[in-house]
Amino acid sequence: MSAAPLRRPLCAWSYLGVVALAVLLWLPRLSGPIDLRYDAGVYYLLGTSLAQGDGYRIASEPGSPAAVQYPPGLPLIVAAEAKIFQTTDPVELGRWLRRTYFVGFVALAVALLALARTQLSEGLAAAATCLALLQLNTYLLSDMLFAELPFGLTSVCFVWWLLRPSEHPRRREAVGFLLAGLGFLLRSAGIALLAAWVAEAVLRRRWGLVALRVLLSLLPFGGWQAYVSRVRASPEYQHPAYTYQRAPYQFYNVTYAENVALVDPFRPELGKVNARALASRFGENLAVIPSALGEAISSTFGFWRWALNDLQDLVFRARPIPAWVVRIPLYALAALACVGLVLLAMRRQWAFPAFVAASVALVCATPWPGQFSRYLAPLVGFLAIAAFVGALWIRQSASTSASPLLRRAARWMLQGLAGVTVAVQLFTLAQVFLRRQTDPRMPSLGRPEQHHVFYHDRTWASWEKAVEWIGQHAPPDAIVATVAPHLCYLWTGRKSIFPPMEANPDVARRLLEAVPVSYVIVDELTFLDITRLYAEPAITGPLSPWHVVYSVGQTRVFARDAENETRGTP
Repeated sequence: MSAAPLRRPLCAWSYLGVVALAVLLWLPRLSGPIDLRYDAGVYYLLGTSLAQGDGYRIASEPGSPAAVQYPPGLPLIVAAEAKIFQTTDPVELGRWLRRTYFVGFVALAVALLALARTQLSEGLAAAATCLALLQLNTYLLSDMLFAELPFGLTSVCFVWWLLRPSEHPRRREAVGFLLAGLGFLLRSAGIALLAAWVAEAVLRRRWGLVALRVLLSLLPFGGWQAYVSRVRASPEYQHPAYTYQRAPYQFYNVTYAENVALVDPFRPELGKVNARALASRFGENLAVIPSALGEAISSTFGFWRWALNDLQDLVFRARPIPAWVVRIPLYALAALACVGLVLLAMRRQWAFPAFVAASVALVCATPWPGQFSRYLAPLVGFLAIAAFVGALWIRQSASTSASPLLRRAARWMLQGLAGVTVAVQLFTLAQVFLRRQTDPRMPSLGRPEQHHVFYHDRTWASWEKAVEWIGQHAPPDAIVATVAPHLCYLWTGRKSIFPPMEANPDVARRLLEAVPVSYVIVDELTFLDITRLYAEPAITGPLSPWHVVYSVGQTRVFARDAENETRGTP
């Protein structure tokens, strides 16, 4: 019997297996609207603005300024669904978007397996796909209206398409261009797809094709830059609705180039980078990339340390494991992935390593090392496949060794690394979903129904109660300063902005009052401390005209000249 008939049922079982895993990862979280915290709120507002015919604008801001940070790929998806389902209500449309992301997650599982099968045997391809699906950020970021899931799916399809046997040249280039262009429109980091597309032609020494791909790449990139230049040259941009609306630290209101030009976008008083500082930033980021790559294949360092320390405490009752020991398996996984990428390059599968290399270079240029796990999320599948390719090569190389000890050592080390990686991933999965069920439920933007989301702790619940109070007591024309302005606007309908990130409290207070801001929420949230670091010093003090009108825990709502405001506690 030939091998082909045997492979067909195995192939079917592989696809059924990864689809089943993808569905299982989504079954506990199919209800409720999609999570609109963080960047998700901006994407949603831009999409609904397009759907309502108001242009590419941030409706939560005074003056509804034109957006220049995010390319419009994901907002166009939001706009399309708003038109199809004839609603811009964040709860109703949010439910449809959650279902869309469920379908996208299953599609990602199928696409990853198809890509893995181009490099690995059926069983190993399925194992690499499962490893990628079980990585924390693969399922965590699919719960939010972020670009990572659609961009990741597009990237996998792009590389898979370029690795296929030769297609008709025109069809090959047309589909490649559409996927690379879509990737850029979904995420600015999609420029790595365009770069990989051009690099693949360069490495194949097809100079005419290089010229064609460069020209085609300029269409999405140049088109977006032309739009941004037109907005920045407009009178509206030059004369914003309030003084600091287009300040470089207002990261949702300015371009990435302006924002990353700061030494630290969350500490703008440190100034702008120069060439030397930029090179230093790149080098410092490059030094942490090995650990970040290992985390992208498995789980974050925090969960590795938690799992290994729990195991050691249970078995040996010993002291906590040092951090450098915990990083050993992460470095080992990164090394396997790097070996795999080199092997793929040696096989002339240029698109695969070119996309990973371009993406890592972009990540190293950013000033947010704490965000690397998110920025590398679209590479999870590529790195998992490369790690399996590297591990398979090491095992095959060791099997030809004359030393039985070396053969056994290689086999045991690879099997041990695989076993502990999967164990840590399962530990992470259990802890994350347990926390999801035990954290406070998120109200559906003020509606009676509530639902679970990831990492929604007491601090978020307190912030939401503060926003709910504002929605009940603030006049319709009130302006709120908060660390989550877009979500606040979706919840209350009140215009909402970031407080000014000014180190001088007097300057910050004058800027707030010139907007004029009516309420400031000083929160307890841990992902950003803008209100505690910059707003609170500006509005507190014996002579300050700002007063606390509502508090819950350590979260407080301040109002200006609030003697006549309703004051309260929950």
